[in-house]
Amino acid sequence: NQYALPVGSIGAFTAAWGSASRVRATCGTDTDRAAPCSTDTYEVTVRRGRVVSTADTPGSGSIARGTTVLVGREAGAQELRKFFAGEEVKVRHRLVASAARVPYRFALGGYPVLNDGKPLPGLDDRASAVRTAVGIADGGRRLLLLALDGAREFRTGLTIAEVASVMRELGSVDAFSLDGGGSSTLVAREPGAAAVSVRNHPSDGVERPVPNGIGVFSAP
Repeated sequence: NQYALPVGSIGAFTAAWGSASRVRATCGTDTDRAAPCSTDTYEVTVRRGRVVSTADTPGSGSIARGTTVLVGREAGAQELRKFFAGEEVKVRHRLVASAARVPYRFALGGYPVLNDGKPLPGLDDRASAVRTAVGIADGGRRLLLLALDGAREFRTGLTIAEVASVMRELGSVDAFSLDGGGSSTLVAREPGAAAVSVRNHPSDGVERPVPNGIGVFSAP
């Protein structure tokens, strides 16, 4: 479900992509969003482990659950043209580090603010907001989570530069700023409690539906 496929690649699209045209994924690249649309594309639809249809141009519309649509451009399109209707296909995916070729055990999307204990250059020091941040300390043995309180009396928040400073004071060597504002929510289960509860005051007044988060669980 990548919004911009690298040149020469193949992308896999599922029901989570929605009804948007898949052509948009062949316009621009992962490194140059303004690059022109590819003129060499191909699409293969796989359902229940078999190719059910092919097309020279990526389509649009919702993708049924249990269906995967493969979209290729340039070299990727040439590979997909080798498939035929009824052929068995197995689609598997995993995150792999490009250098060491070792599968990731944890990945996140965020804005780096600390690297090797030093704030990154050019961090904004003007706009204050409610923030969420995560930091790594003690050689990766300790994870620090920061969620600012969004209550009215604290809503001025911190700048990105101040987030970097706070995370360093807490002991982080590397740190990232995550989605903030109404998305900044800290949830925990207090000792002896049967359920989790919100520990800060979200800016929206209630929890905001968000698609991701960082969960920490302990074994009995």
